[in-house]
Amino acid sequence: MLHELPTEIALYIASYLTLQSLRNVSLVSRKWHSIITDNAQAVYRNAAILHRFILYADLQADSSGQTSDTKQIDWSQFCQRRSQIERGWRGKAPFIARELNSTGKFVHRIKVDQKEKIVMTTRHTGGLSVTDYNTDRVLWATAHVVDYAHCEYDHGYIIFNSQDDSKEVWRYARDFQDSQIPEDFKPDDSMVEASREAAQRHASTTNRGHFRPWALLHMPESTRAFRFSYPTLLSAGANNAYLWDVPTSRLVETISNIQAPNQDGILGSICYVEVNDQYAFFCGSNQLRIFARGGGALVYHLCMKDLQRITWDVLPDNSDEPCPSSFLQPQRLHEAYHVSSTSRSNFVAAHVSSSGKDIAVLTASGIFIWIPGFERLFHREATLDSIVTLLNFNASRDNVRDISIYLALGESNEKAAIGTRKGLFIVSLDPEISKLTAEAPPRPGLSVCRVAKYDNSRYLSSITCLQMTDTEIFFNWYPSSEQSRPTQHTQRVMVIPPPPQHGHLQVPIHIVPSPQPQPQHANQVQAPVQPVPVFGMEGQSDYLPGLDPIESSDDDEMGEDAAPDPPSPTNAEEAGPPPLAETHEEGDEDEGDDVDGGNFVEDADDFEMDSEVEDDMDDELQFGGDGFMQVLVNDWFLPINSSTVHYIHV
Repeated sequence: MLHELPTEIALYIASYLTLQSLRNVSLVSRKWHSIITDNAQAVYRNAAILHRFILYADLQADSSGQTSDTKQIDWSQFCQRRSQIERGWRGKAPFIARELNSTGKFVHRIKVDQKEKIVMTTRHTGGLSVTDYNTDRVLWATAHVVDYAHCEYDHGYIIFNSQDDSKEVWRYARDFQDSQIPEDFKPDDSMVEASREAAQRHASTTNRGHFRPWALLHMPESTRAFRFSYPTLLSAGANNAYLWDVPTSRLVETISNIQAPNQDGILGSICYVEVNDQYAFFCGSNQLRIFARGGGALVYHLCMKDLQRITWDVLPDNSDEPCPSSFLQPQRLHEAYHVSSTSRSNFVAAHVSSSGKDIAVLTASGIFIWIPGFERLFHREATLDSIVTLLNFNASRDNVRDISIYLALGESNEKAAIGTRKGLFIVSLDPEISKLTAEAPPRPGLSVCRVAKYDNSRYLSSITCLQMTDTEIFFNWYPSSEQSRPTQHTQRVMVIPPPPQHGHLQVPIHIVPSPQPQPQHANQVQAPVQPVPVFGMEGQSDYLPGLDPIESSDDDEMGEDAAPDPPSPTNAEEAGPPPLAETHEEGDEDEGDDVDGGNFVEDADDFEMDSEVEDDMDDELQFGGDGFMQVLVNDWFLPINSSTVHYIHV
């Protein structure tokens, strides 16, 4: 009967059918097959909207001439690819895992431009490099960037902290002319000279991956954390936050007194900040606070005690059902009631979805908080318990220490990547996509997969960055070329601080005990080190960094599967570039191997910058007995773990 309807009505009905239903209907009769194939663009365009593969608002912007991204889309192929991506993130389709070696061995922060296929990395030992992640080739690099630099990237602008707490803004070289640089806060001479040297060293006719200075933003006060979401840079000090319009280099707004006490106390130490066009978000040791832009009013705050006791514990799936993927393994969600702990747990990260309607939050104790439509909370349209979903990644409760490492949110597909000391996890957040694209998951409508091949707890603890795009996750991991080297003998190091700069300051000598790793997620500018208390220093923070002790696994009570200690790094010029490691998942073959070594040959020029940068630092490098390297920063020793960029592509 349906095939006898007018074509317009038949197409209207088809706009409510899922992809699987469209396939089934096209097999019912030649008439329906003809209707779908003859109107494939309209049918699959509607299917893309139904599955939320693309937002209807984006299509409206395209039709009004604001963008041209959707004009040449083959909607049938688009839906097929998007469906494959959704299945891949749920462990139902094969994917590729690769290691990038040309980024260097001491990666600290990672930023990704999926459109340009480039990854930008800063290092523990200083420097910034831009790499083509398809070919593992360095496109551009500079040693100008400080050690342990935090960086932000969006819309062709990359921002990182400078020595004097200023923020350096560089812009994709192909996007502007020097005459367009704003008059206020122009780049200084050192930035211009560094840009000139980098351009000469990495000469290119296309300037792909090249950056040039745009601005040097001087902060009104010392700032602790910053976040860039085009066009706004949010930089937070101890009690005030500053919002900059980066394209014009103007300070457009100040949010004052962010620590103001309320009925639940103060915000606490800032761990992370987030911003969009309507709100500024602050993760503190006591609260998560949301301030409205255009006035700075506090519109909502969240404390740990506000969270419900019922959580969804993330547990291994022990069912007999075969898993299509040997890498991404689906997890089981078990609803459980947990007695409130007396230990405090701070909010380590918060990210707003691309739609601006939802927020994802991670606590140090391993609780992932997903609040869809969070504005309903301060408009009193819903209660927290009625809309929040809590995932507990520390369900075993075998220890009370903080386990969270990093949180990343996908650009447009409502996915989250979560790094903990127990594993890397992918969370599919949108229940509507889950219902339409894959098997509908049970309550709470979310699905979780674990990245099985990256489960070494020691290497997990060393992750300092985790990024997620539409089809990939990027993170730093211990180099596969060094994982098979033998463990060296145990040594301990005592650090004697440098002579005090003030005569009245008494600096004690400390032998630092074994450290408890702290979450690495914070978009803060200081290096991740253990604090050593000092007294009486004016104009300085209350803590100075100490040295993590060097100790091999020989004295540790570790299991049989414990990985060997990292070996001493080798000079890049002597060793040459290690081979590109790449893993293609094909069924269940070679499941015991993490990565397969590949034969990838690079030109010598591709690694020239890396070798020279590392050579320049030889005088400042010292090696501990366990193979960890330390670098002298501000007269204090900081541990440096060797790591390269790994990424997984679905």
